Amino acid sequence: MAELNWKALPKAAREHLYDSVRTREISADDIAKLQEWIALNPEVPGNEDWCKDFGSFKVVGHGSRPATFLRKDQPCWGKRLP
Repeated sequence: MAELNWKALPKAAREHLYDSVRTREISADDIAKLQEWIALNPEVPGNEDWCKDFGSFKVVGHGSRPATFLRKDQPCWGKRLP
């Protein structure tokens, strides 16, 4: 297991997240859940793909690095995180 390195989020993924919030594809409640999760310094699989579902969107990453965001209707890949 590895600690999530949120600062490693690619700039394009960060902009995608902001755009989704602006267009209301992502709910304010789910953004709050994401912020709470990040504040916990969660452990993620050390050297494999993972996915965390927040309801109106999903975060997908590999190892300690978050990689992208998916819409709620897009399938995840990797280990599902609780």
